Amino acid sequence: MRALREHWPEYLMEAAELGIFLIAACAVVVLLEHPDLPFAAALPGANLRRALTGAAMGLTAVAIIYSPWGEQSGAHFNPAVTMTYYALGKIGGADAVGYVLAQFAGAAAGMLAAALLFGDLLAHATVDWVATHPGSAGNAGAFAAEVVISFLMMTMVLALARRPRLAPYTGICAGVVVALFITFEAPISGMSMNPARSFGPAFVGRTWTDLWIYFAAPPLGMLAAAALSLRVAARDRHCPKLNHGARRRCIFCGAPGTARAPSLLRRFRTALFVAMLAVGAVAAPTDAAADDAQARGVRAVSLTVADAERSREFFSDVLDFAVVGDTEVWGDDYEHLQGVFGLRMRVVRLRLGEEEIELVEYLTPTGRPLPADSRSHDRWFQHVAIIVSDIDRAFAHLRSHRVRLASPAPQTLPAWNTAAAGIRALYFKDPDGHALEILQFPPGKADAKWQRTDALFLGIDHTAIVVADTDASLRFYRDALGMRIAGESENFGPEQERLNNVFGARLRITALRAPHGPGVELLEYLTPGDGRPIPDDQAANDIAHWETSVQVTSADALAALLRQQRMSFVSPSVVELPDDTLGFRRAFLVRDPDGHAVRVVE
Repeated sequence: MRALREHWPEYLMEAAELGIFLIAACAVVVLLEHPDLPFAAALPGANLRRALTGAAMGLTAVAIIYSPWGEQSGAHFNPAVTMTYYALGKIGGADAVGYVLAQFAGAAAGMLAAALLFGDLLAHATVDWVATHPGSAGNAGAFAAEVVISFLMMTMVLALARRPRLAPYTGICAGVVVALFITFEAPISGMSMNPARSFGPAFVGRTWTDLWIYFAAPPLGMLAAAALSLRVAARDRHCPKLNHGARRRCIFCGAPGTARAPSLLRRFRTALFVAMLAVGAVAAPTDAAADDAQARGVRAVSLTVADAERSREFFSDVLDFAVVGDTEVWGDDYEHLQGVFGLRMRVVRLRLGEEEIELVEYLTPTGRPLPADSRSHDRWFQHVAIIVSDIDRAFAHLRSHRVRLASPAPQTLPAWNTAAAGIRALYFKDPDGHALEILQFPPGKADAKWQRTDALFLGIDHTAIVVADTDASLRFYRDALGMRIAGESENFGPEQERLNNVFGARLRITALRAPHGPGVELLEYLTPGDGRPIPDDQAANDIAHWETSVQVTSADALAALLRQQRMSFVSPSVVELPDDTLGFRRAFLVRDPDGHAVRVVE
C-alpha cells in the first residue's frame, strides 16, 4: 500500500505509455493496410508497408521513452521487461506488481480508445485489431522466434545500460530494434515481445487464439538474457530505466540520472529516419513476386448445378440472392481452364450483401450427379455459410418453402466452446443436394456487419471444406496463397453432431481470411475417420464440383509457386480468355491437397 500511495503516478504513466503505443499502432496499421483507404493501393508491396509500420512504431517507442513520462517511469510498458528487472533484483515486488497490472490495464484502455476512434476499420481482416498471430512457421516457429527476439532485445538493453556513456541511447537503440523486428521478423511470429501488447487487441477484438505464445515466450527470452547478464556482470548497479534522465524523480534508485547529450541524440534520431527509409526502399522489391502471388480476396464461390434456372429460382426466391450476371461461354480457352473438352456452360452470378456465388450448368457435356449417400464428413463436402439476422425466422422461412434439411433444427454451440459459443447454425440442401448453412452470430462475435437487422439474409461469411490434414491444407492456403488464420477451435458434442448430422463428430476447425471476401474454413474430422476422399476422376462438370475463386495480382507468380510445391493443376497453365465475360481475362484452376478446386484469377 505504501508503494501504491507513493508510486501511483509512475503506474499511471506506464499504463498511459502502452495505451498510447497501441493507439499509434492501430492508426498506422489502419492507414497503411485498410483497403478502403488510399495508402494500401498506393503502396502495393507488403514489405514496404511493413517497413513503414516498423519505422513508425520504432519512432513511437523512441518518443515515449524520451518523453517526460518515460523518463520518470522508466518506460518499460512491457510486463516482460518489468519481470526481468524484478528477477535481477532492481525492482521491489510491490512496484513490479503495480507496473504489470498497469501495463495490462493500459493495453486494454488503449485498444478501447482506438476502437472508439477507428470503429469498424479495426475489425477489417487486413487490420484485425492489430492482433499478433503466428505466421508462416506455425505456433512452434512463432514461439521460438518470440523467445529469440525478446532475448536479443533485453540483451542489448542490459548491455547498454551497464555502460554510462552509452546508457542514454538505450531508448534510441530499442526503437531501431523494434523497427527492424517489425520489418523482418513479424511474418514469423507477429512481433510482440510484450504480453500486454498482445493482450490488448485480444481483449477488445475477442481473438484469444494462440495468446499463450505471447504470454510465455517474451518473459522466457528476457529472463534468459537476465541470466546471461548476471554471468557477465554480477555486480552491475544500473537503474532499471530505459531512459534515466536528470530531471525526473526515480522511484528505484532515489537519485537523478546523468544528463543526455542533446546534439548526439538528435544525430541518432536523424540516423534512424534515414535507416528506416533505406530499409523500406530495400524491402519493397525483395519478395515482389511472392507478394504478387498472395491472395487479395475470395472473389466468389462456384458450384456446378444440373439446372441453372431451377437453382437460380431457389437462391433468388428462397434465399434473397440478386442476379448480377447470366451468360453462356464455350470454346478452346474455357475447355483448357476447366479441364472439360467440348464444354458449353451457363454461368449465373448471384450476390447477397457484398458476396457472390456462381451457378455453373454444363450444357455439354453433362457430368455425374452428387452421390446419393454423400455425408458431411466426406471430403468432397463444401458449403457456404449464409448469415441471417434471425435464425428462428429463417428456419421457419425455409420450412415454408419445403427446403430439404440436413440438421433437424437450428443448433446453438455451447458456452464451453469459447471460440464458437453462442453461434446458432443449421445445415440444409439446395435442389442438387449441395450443402448450405444458415448461421447467426451472437452480439460481439465476428464482423459488425453481421449484426444488421434490416434484412433476414445478410451475406456469406465463409465457405467450408472438409480436409484430411489441417497442417497440409495450411501449407496451401496460408503459406502459398497467403491467407491469414482468423480463428481456431475444436468442436464436439451433441449440438455439433446434429448440426453436421454426423454421429460422434469431433472437428478441428481453422478459419482463414484474405483481405477481401468470404473466408475459407477448414473442417478436419478427428472422429469419425471414415470420410471418403474426392474421387481422382472428379471433373468440373460433376455436380459435386465446387470452386473457390481467389484473386491475385499475378496469376503467373502463384502458378510458378504452386508448381514448385507440386500441386495438382486442372488447367495446363495460366489461361488467357478472349474477353472478360466472366469478369476476368487470366486464370487457372488448381486443386488443394484434398482435391478441392481453387480458381485463381488475375
